[in-house]
Amino acid sequence: MNTTGKKYGGRTKGTPNKLSTEIKESLSLLISEAVSSLDINAMSKSEKLKLIQLGLPYIVTKAQIEEVVEEQKFTVEIIDRLTKHSDKEIDSAIKNN
Repeated sequence: MNTTGKKYGGRTKGTPNKLSTEIKESLSLLISEAVSSLDINAMSKSEKLKLIQLGLPYIVTKAQIEEVVEEQKFTVEIIDRLTKHSDKEIDSAIKNN
């Protein structure tokens, strides 16, 4: 068991995964051939719409949801020495913030 925290073996950084590349190429070729063999003129309107519905996410990127962050403002007052202030002043300052 490797407990050193260092990685040993495997691919070096930046080397593509050969199996993934081969699978992607094969699938791409298969899909390309399947799409080429479709007779769009023979399809019904519902079949055409279904084809568009399934293919659109691969062509057009989805809009990203923006997270709205509410800005909060606050003031920090640094007190050098507490001996300059009475206990009532300190309590009042704490309660007001």
